[in-house]
Amino acid sequence: MKHLLTIFSISMLVMLQTQTAKCQLLVSAKMNKKQVVAYEDVKLAVTLTNRAGQPIKFVNKMRRKWIEFVVERGNGQQTVFAKKDAIYAPALLNTGETRTSNFTLNSSYDLSQPGNYTVYAIVRMPGQSAEQGTRSQKVHFTVIRGHASWKQRAGVPGAPGDTREYRLMNVSSDRFTELYVQVEDVKRGRMLATYSMGRNLAFREFSATLDNKNRLHVLFLTTPTIYSHTVVDAAGKTVRRQYHKKGSGGSVPKLITTNSGVVGVMNSTPYDPKKANDLRSKIHNLSELPLGL
Repeated sequence: MKHLLTIFSISMLVMLQTQTAKCQLLVSAKMNKKQVVAYEDVKLAVTLTNRAGQPIKFVNKMRRKWIEFVVERGNGQQTVFAKKDAIYAPALLNTGETRTSNFTLNSSYDLSQPGNYTVYAIVRMPGQSAEQGTRSQKVHFTVIRGHASWKQRAGVPGAPGDTREYRLMNVSSDRFTELYVQVEDVKRGRMLATYSMGRNLAFREFSATLDNKNRLHVLFLTTPTIYSHTVVDAAGKTVRRQYHKKGSGGSVPKLITTNSGVVGVMNSTPYDPKKANDLRSKIHNLSELPLGL
């Protein structure tokens, strides 16, 4: 009987400590996007609010991280286990402070398979064990595969035997259609990059080609009047982005390739969004805007 009372007392103490921690620390989570393309960065924003009445220093201890995530596939039927152990830097949260930090989930978890997922964060205050912590609410997101409407393989200059495959995909959401680029290291079977290059008005088809350095050039209509010329290298990085409007006489911008393999845009007027915004900020009366802005 005494043994049972001891177990009950310990259980009540753990429960009381957990409830107290929840009152001292508020944790919430929010997905950056509800729908992501396979291999795209899956970002979760975690917001902490300190109600402890004193600063909280979050640190990792042996076999206990100050923050971790539980990822499930489907309706919670399948747990997605971490493929890589991530250790997050210590953090200090001052009294009454609220802070939001972003975490990239697929740096630790394999989220390349299409389907529905849920995730929640567990945050531990100093002194709490691995079995304790304050949980955020569950948040949901969906991974889609996407369909490549254009792709091209090319070698990598200076790296004999290496091959890249560039892919372009139109991905629709509730708001608009975005043009995605993917770059795969074919030799190693590894996806180097997957990301949106921006909004794409699909009523006018994008154009794409490679230059003499085997970099990808894409020209697409990103607003009713503005075209984006984006250049992506073999590492999957955007190395240049320029904007254009229609040229004289309303001619439509298009990509051209010279005999030496240099790619550029013709039939266009270069457009600088920053300069246009700076000009707008100086003009208080809308009727004073110059024609075309």
